[in-house]
Amino acid sequence: MNEASWSRADAVTVLDSPERRSSQDPDRLWRRVGLKLGETVVDVGAGSGFYAFPAAAAVGPTGRVYAVDVSRELVELVRERAASRNVPNVEAVLSTPTHIPIEDAVADVAILANVLHGIPSKTVEETVRVLRPGGRLVNVDWKKESTPEGPPVRHRLTAAEATVTLSAHGLASVDSFELGPYHYVLVFERPRPPRLPGHLISAE
Repeated sequence: MNEASWSRADAVTVLDSPERRSSQDPDRLWRRVGLKLGETVVDVGAGSGFYAFPAAAAVGPTGRVYAVDVSRELVELVRERAASRNVPNVEAVLSTPTHIPIEDAVADVAILANVLHGIPSKTVEETVRVLRPGGRLVNVDWKKESTPEGPPVRHRLTAAEATVTLSAHGLASVDSFELGPYHYVLVFERPRPPRLPGHLISAE
């Protein structure tokens, strides 16, 4: 969530640019992930809502999207946009690097978009905490190569490095794909607790 140091104007210029939408199509991402009506999404490092608002459209009025960021300016921006666009299922949440003020195990899907290289392990731990068992964590990241925009190559993570980082938090890899020319996507699942022998599990 390294957008915290940006001004609101600079963040909007970069995060909402037409170039970003063409190279990181959020609608394509959510279709591939299989986001469903009624699901709950937590977008950690949501910035201006680039991925949060398309997620809100995908989950529909019975779903919910928490747009989480450490930047007070960007949280206010998302709140204003949710109100002006009449998108009541987006809730902007101000967090810290060590605590996301959301209950345990509420999210069907959590997303870290272009932030894994710049956040502490505690933020990842908090992201996993808000995922329900069986929930998915989606990591969108810059390829570790020179691109027309994005962070310095030395700060980026390869897909293998990101996999090691996220697997260390108890997540299991379930999918990977490219998103446009500059990004890769890794999808992980929070394992369900094992079923104990001799105990019946009621259908829900």
